[in-house]
Formats: sequence, structure tokens, C-alpha cells
Amino acid sequence: MAKGASAFCLALGLCALPVFSTDGNARELIVRLKEPQNHRQQAIATFQQLLDGQVTDQVSALDIVNEEEGLVKLSFDSDQAYQNAKAQLDRQEAVESVTENRLIYRPMVRYSLREVEGDIEGGNGESKLGSEFFPAMVPQALSRMAGLPDVKMPPAFVAGADPISRRDWVFAKISQPALGTPLVHPSIVTAVIDTGIDYNHEDLSGGLWRRSGKPREIGFDFAHNTDRPYDMVHFDLQGCLDDSMCSSGYQQERFLVNPGHGTHCAGHIAAVAGNSAGIQGTGAGTPLIGIKVFFDKGEKGAGSASDAAIIRGIDYAIKNGAKIISASWGGPSSRADAERSELKKAMVRAQKAGVLVVIAAGNSTLDQDNVAEPDYPAAFNLDNLIVVAATDQQDRLADFSNFGKKSVHLAAPGVKILSTTVGNNYSDVVAKAKTKNGKDIIVDWDGTSMATPIVAGAVAAVWSKYPTLKYKQIRDRIFRSVRRVSGLAGKVSTGGVLNVEAALR
Repeated sequence: MAKGASAFCLALGLCALPVFSTDGNARELIVRLKEPQNHRQQAIATFQQLLDGQVTDQVSALDIVNEEEGLVKLSFDSDQAYQNAKAQLDRQEAVESVTENRLIYRPMVRYSLREVEGDIEGGNGESKLGSEFFPAMVPQALSRMAGLPDVKMPPAFVAGADPISRRDWVFAKISQPALGTPLVHPSIVTAVIDTGIDYNHEDLSGGLWRRSGKPREIGFDFAHNTDRPYDMVHFDLQGCLDDSMCSSGYQQERFLVNPGHGTHCAGHIAAVAGNSAGIQGTGAGTPLIGIKVFFDKGEKGAGSASDAAIIRGIDYAIKNGAKIISASWGGPSSRADAERSELKKAMVRAQKAGVLVVIAAGNSTLDQDNVAEPDYPAAFNLDNLIVVAATDQQDRLADFSNFGKKSVHLAAPGVKILSTTVGNNYSDVVAKAKTKNGKDIIVDWDGTSMATPIVAGAVAAVWSKYPTLKYKQIRDRIFRSVRRVSGLAGKVSTGGVLNVEAALR
């Protein structure tokens, strides 16, 4: 069982501190032109006219973010070129707005260390670390240089019970009906915008959206411009514990970039039901679009995502018919900067398209209603958002979870969550390691990140039963049906925890 965990976490700097340092300004601008840009060459010609030769020579890259919206991303080799270009573009009649391409978004997984006795972890009393069902996460050998795996066709469906689902405490807490067969209608598509997906996972491959006529297009990676949005794991807990800087809370991006966050989120949305493998998602049967927006180990901004990549991901989801977006990430911003950001405009485009966006509230124990820099996109005031706090097995608000009587809507389980992990695995444990004095340490899958896909999958299930309803009606149904919990009163607007059975009724 856990012993001295809080003091130990604080000593290592891994409990309450951000896992990654913030790069801030990435020397990139998102420029909104008043005219659409039909292709890259047109955009290049436009900026050759807008910028003088000295600045143009220092533009290291130009990328179209959204042709119809006239959004273009410019990258610069130096701070001086960045500042000069911003000043010039701000004065141009053809330019509607110029904003920084912020690199502020992180997955909302909480890396809390727990000291345990022996090799038994104490969460549900059943699992042993390293067992076949709960393998410990290890650094992944695959590298981008070695090439990404090809997208394979799904394995043959073998009807049968999902053998690990009985170990999942979540379904009882959210009153999830048993899914003997997939419940969700195939037209209710969900996009998971995240670190990518292990798209060949035995319990995910059969549930992926695949483009008609191109069955190996299952999404896109907008951080690297490739059609293989693979979830690149790099989470070396042992290396971090052995390194004096990382264990003190500094330069952690060298060791703790990504534990396979997107794959874990995907499982609780859409793991295939009744296929004799693994678990089942709350939205089993919803076709899942994999959209990667986060950078990998060794890259600038490793473990983070930019406005431009996320905007492209949102627009891709809209264009390809997604009804739901699952967003288990966020970042702090002033309210003024957030309101004028292009991310806000992308969220509005999703709203106009009738898309519900399910968003993690954040893990900083903040009252989102009353802080100067809340986590976004959770703090946007739009009627197509469902913002999710995290609870534990006793229905208590998780000690890390953000809250907000107005801006956070409901809660769902988010502590020690079992789901799919990279490499045909399943786990409620991110990683295990030993301290220099031989103590066993584990990191659980905790976070509002984990609560969010549980709700996103439930939204897909409810929308499938009532496919003619509009997004506001689905959202209202989810809110009205929560199971009220006294400890959530004044913390989330509904005062309760997700209740799938009641929402389906």
C-alpha cells in the first residue's frame, strides 16, 4: 500500500510540478489573411508582397493552417525576424490578425508517484505489476528515424467476453450498461486529438474510422505532417529517478515525454466490445479518428502541442464528419489572449458544425472560474463544450482536479484508470521503477485526461440512441442525468458524476 507518498513526491519534484518546461514563444506566427489562400504557392506570393526582402529571407517555413480561413503559419530563424515580421504584418490592410503560435498545451495526465511495499500495487487489490494484464510501461524502442508502423487491417472479430473488463472499476461508478455487442451507431464518429494512437492495437484497430476507399487512412499527424498518427512512447521513469535534475523537477522532457497518453485515452472511448480481447470503451462502436498534435522526444517542444497543430486537427475532425472531439489536454492562458486566439475561432467552427467537444478541466487544483490564467480550452464559454473534472473510487473530487461551479460541468472517474496501452497492452499503471535506496515506486494513470474520454465515449453512446438530437440536446441530456454527489456541490455545475444508464433512458 502507499506509504509516505506525498512527502516522497514533493522531494522528487514530480507530484505538483509541470512535467515539461514551457518553451513559450516558438518564434512562429499564425496570420489570418482577409482572403482565402488556395494553396501554398499562393500564400508564398502573398507574403512576398506583404514582407520586405530582408524579413522574407529569414522565414524558415510557411505552412497553410486552413485555406478557407486564410490561416497561414510562419516560422522564423531569429527573434529579430519574428518581431520585425509581426510589426509589419500588423500594419497591413490585407491582414486581419496576427497571433503567436503558442506552444502551451500538455496532456492532462497527473504523474503522482506512489511508494509501494514489494511488488503488489494496492488500487483494486488484484493486479501485480508486470503481470500479463498490467505490464509496466518501458521506453519504446521504435523511433521516427526507424520509420512508423504501417496501418494494418483490423484482426478478425472473435465474439466473446472482454476478459479484462471485470477489473475496470469505472463502469459501476458511471452506471454503464453491459455491452454484449457494440452499442454505437457508425455515423457517430469521435475524434481523439492527442499524442496519437497505437492504431494496430488488438482492441482499437477494429474500431477505427477508415476513409472510404482508403482503409489505411485512419487519421493524421499534424505535428509531423504524416498520415500515420502513431503514439510514440518515451517515458523513462527509472532514468528520471536516477538523474539529479529530472528527479528535482527540472528538464524532465528528456525522460518523461509521453507514456502513450493517446492510446490510453482511446481505449475508454472505443475499445471494441465483445471481441474476446481486453476491455470495452464507454462508446464501443463509435468509429475513432486518430489525430496526433503533440511533438515527440528530441523535438522542439517535446511533449507539447501548438495552436496551429491543434487547429488543423479540429478542422480535420470537422471535415471528416466527427460529431464528438475528445480533448484530454490544455494549457494556462490569460483570458484576453485566449479569447483572441485562433484556437477559440476553431472551437467556434466546431460549434457551428454541431460538434461536441469534451475537454479535461485540468490538474492544478484550480477554481477555473476565479483565476487569472485558467486552463484552456476548458475555460472557453461555448455551449458545445463539456468540461470534465476527475473523481476517485469513493466519488471524491480528485486532489489534483480543477473545478469550477460555472465552467466545469460534471465529473467522471480519473484516478488509477485501466485502459489500452501501446503494444497490445492494458494497464492502470504508467510505469514502475526503483529509487537509489531500493524502494519500489509506481505511477498510476491519473488525471482529468482519463476522465475526459470516459465521458466522450458515453456521449457517443447516448447520441447513437438519439441520433436526431442536436448537440445542445445531447449535452443537456448528459447534464440532467448525472448522479449527484454531495462533495461535488459547488465544484461542478451539475453537482454530479456521469450516469450513462440514466442518460440513455
